[in-house]
Amino acid sequence: MMRRRTPGLFFTLLLALLAPLALLRGQEEATSPPDKTLEALQSTIPLLKREQATLDDLRQRLEDTASDVEREKIEAEIASVRQRMDELRNNFRTIASGVDEDAYFEDQTGSTSFNQEFQEILKPVLEELRDATSAPREMEELRDGLATATSRRDLADSAVRRLDELLKREDLDEAIVGQIKSTRSLWQERLDEAAGRIAVIEAKLAERDRQAPSVLESISNAISRFWKSRGLNLLMAIGAFIVSSILVRRLYRLLKRMSPFHRKGETRLTARLVDLVAVIAAVVAGIGAALIVFYLRGDWLLLTVTAILIAGLLIASRNSLVPYIDQVRTMLNLGPVREGERLVYDGVPWRVDRLGIYCRFTNPLLGGAVLRLPIRTVNGLHSRPCHRKEPWFPTKENDWVILGDETYGKVVQQTPERVTVLRLGGSRKTYPTSEFLSLSPENLSTGFRVSSTFGIDYGHQAISTLEVPGVLAARLEATLLEAFGHEAVQNLNVEFEAAGSSSLDYAILADFTGEVAHRFKAIGRLLQKVCVDVCNEHGWVIPFTQVTVHQAGTGVSLDAPDPQA
Repeated sequence: MMRRRTPGLFFTLLLALLAPLALLRGQEEATSPPDKTLEALQSTIPLLKREQATLDDLRQRLEDTASDVEREKIEAEIASVRQRMDELRNNFRTIASGVDEDAYFEDQTGSTSFNQEFQEILKPVLEELRDATSAPREMEELRDGLATATSRRDLADSAVRRLDELLKREDLDEAIVGQIKSTRSLWQERLDEAAGRIAVIEAKLAERDRQAPSVLESISNAISRFWKSRGLNLLMAIGAFIVSSILVRRLYRLLKRMSPFHRKGETRLTARLVDLVAVIAAVVAGIGAALIVFYLRGDWLLLTVTAILIAGLLIASRNSLVPYIDQVRTMLNLGPVREGERLVYDGVPWRVDRLGIYCRFTNPLLGGAVLRLPIRTVNGLHSRPCHRKEPWFPTKENDWVILGDETYGKVVQQTPERVTVLRLGGSRKTYPTSEFLSLSPENLSTGFRVSSTFGIDYGHQAISTLEVPGVLAARLEATLLEAFGHEAVQNLNVEFEAAGSSSLDYAILADFTGEVAHRFKAIGRLLQKVCVDVCNEHGWVIPFTQVTVHQAGTGVSLDAPDPQA
């Protein structure tokens, strides 16, 4: 335990450093008292005799007078003469001994007025600390007392030796000798008193050192005392706080069922105010229960400390009340985020289900994910009303998608943190949810269209616009219906698209339900296969890309197949 630094310790060290110098100086002066000292002593005696004569005269006048006014005046003069005589005797003793009596009687361990006022305000706390540190403080006081008594003994010894040297002189008057002997007798008493006090204090220190317990025993005893008194009271107060808070919350829940302010589907301002008051009431009830426990148990220490902590929190919260006002507005459904609306957090849309100290957000398409955020975090967000049919996520689990990076696969898991896509062949590709949304996923499970282009040779130009589209459409429809069924194939259309550079091109547009989304790639290949089969059956030529080469100066052009074809 750290000792308390006191002014007494400083003065004790200062006196310990100056004592040898004082003793040495006293010895030198005792050996050869200066002539000025004798002159000062001799000049004091006539003054004392004169004041004594004045005092005797005033006393005689006081006995002879009968007037009350005169008696009061004489008594005031007597008091003034006595004060001057005391000052002369004090000066004589100081000059003769070489020691100031104020230094002898100085209290070196006095406390400051601030400490006294602070002790009065926090009396229970200080009393507990005083009891806990009684043994160390007692040892410290004994050591301070020993230092003070040692300093006084040294001062008194120096004064006695100086007075003994003065008495050895033969050129002193009888009056001076009498005063010096009286002074020596006084300082000898002080010397004996200081020596006796030193012996007593040293005996007490030795006894305390012998009876002092070990560190382990001190810690064990302190813990035992704490749990027998403070610890039990603290546990009871915590229990009372928890039980009271829970009871208030449970009671409020029962009343809430019958409250006209909490009708189902309504979010009135009054209801939110009542909810907020209920939360505050639960906290206040818990704190009040804890304080009552301390009061009934008579534990003024914990009661005072708890009250100080509460007061400190209230004072601190006064300076930081502005942010809490915005939070209260949000809790009352008056802020930028409101219940039942839609907000985006970390790139993911959420539905605001409940606003409170901890707000609750859900997304039904992310595995029923629930997100809880503190009100201070929600206060910086913004929500907006959403349409009843507005989706909360572009996909669901087991949907087939095509992403902006051309990834094609089935969504097997989607959470607020990540989305996993199962690709053909069995490999899995995982995206952070926000990145998945940034790739603009195309959901094939809600229906899709497969577009394909096919071309025939210009040699069939005569039948290209009427006969060829009908033949291709009939064959494609029959094949698709046989492969996927009537329910899966929504629409099929074959149209002449363009007269290309080397072929007559047709656009094949086939619409399907999401049930065959897993065959998206295969459908495109099937369309090309059916078109080739139809051309083989009807003898239609499928052209390849040609490059026309013009021979310079002749105007003759040669057609040759493109080597890239």
